[in-house]
Amino acid sequence: MANEKRKAILDAAELLFATKGFGPTTMSDIAKESGVAHEASIYSQFKNKRDILFGIYGSHLQKASKSLNAHFQGMKEPGPKFRKAIWHYLEDMKENPNYAKVLMMAQRENPDFYASEHVQHLETYISLVLGAIIAGQEDGTFRKDISPRLIRNMAMGASVHFAFYCTARDQYYDPNEISDQIYVLVSNAARVETPFLKTNKKGFRGGRVEFRKSQILNTATRIFANKGFSNATISEIAKQANLGDGTLYEYFENKKAILLGIAENHLQDLCLDKCDAAPFAKEEKDLRRLLWRWLWLIYSDEDFARILCLELFRNIDFYSNPVYECLLGFLARVSETVQLGQTAGVFVEKVPLSIYSHMITGTFDQYLISQFLLNRPAPVISKLSAMVDALVRAIRVREV
Repeated sequence: MANEKRKAILDAAELLFATKGFGPTTMSDIAKESGVAHEASIYSQFKNKRDILFGIYGSHLQKASKSLNAHFQGMKEPGPKFRKAIWHYLEDMKENPNYAKVLMMAQRENPDFYASEHVQHLETYISLVLGAIIAGQEDGTFRKDISPRLIRNMAMGASVHFAFYCTARDQYYDPNEISDQIYVLVSNAARVETPFLKTNKKGFRGGRVEFRKSQILNTATRIFANKGFSNATISEIAKQANLGDGTLYEYFENKKAILLGIAENHLQDLCLDKCDAAPFAKEEKDLRRLLWRWLWLIYSDEDFARILCLELFRNIDFYSNPVYECLLGFLARVSETVQLGQTAGVFVEKVPLSIYSHMITGTFDQYLISQFLLNRPAPVISKLSAMVDALVRAIRVREV
């Protein structure tokens, strides 16, 4: 009986978090939706709303781990097992859209999840995927000179970002087709050379309005990065920016507008190129330059990287806001460069450009998640170089 009540609470909370959002949903809402007689009954099962959120994650991850392990039974070759893991994640997100939305929207709420009892289920799931990769390195399917976590981050980063993108836009996808495309790219990078790009920070120029906006955005960046978007308040931002609340509202109508302003301030530079007058001789060098531009934008500004990873990528509104076009513009540049390389015979003909774009943003995002939520050190330049090398290998024509 207790297990049935717990499941009813989790199912109701998952639906409400997906439709109303984690913040607006109350314990009373969950009690009513789950059919539990009294709100107090929920507290006999869970400490608070966040504990329910962790319970949703833990319960789903436990089922996902058992399911993936069952799919692995009878599969001896590590390559197909790894491809199956990619398919399994994409299929899981497609078949459980409410969970996908909760995972996307409430991810930024859960740093404490990694200290909870439920994290064991995440570790089990990750170990299954890494186990297939390591076995592939041992039997010669995958090269041994790159980290198995990099291989995993490329595959799962592309899968997560593609699933989030489709979730935000309510787009259908075929897990079989997409998993094949991701696996081909990753296996190219992992089967049997870096430039350094200085960051190009664009400051606000001219006038009191621009100065005030810069003052607000810089302050909010620091606060959002340290406390999280949900926990920060307009009053706190105004106070630390030495402004009154009323003055701040003259420049931004709400907290979400500030968050998107931070994104615009950083991401618009991705589309700028002061080197256009001196084109590179080789298409591969052009691609490497663009990849370094993306990685260095994030690597050189930890506060913005934290906001992009924990807030923006997991905010459904980000994908429909004009600010997202800045990122799409940059990824369009990547696609154009790849197409030029295809014409020149440098890159393979049939590159799934949409999937490749999600792989670029998703690979480093997986490192950021570990860095920010598990307090792991930031990747050193050599690891960034390995990422760029792998992303280029994923689409480069192989010498015969």
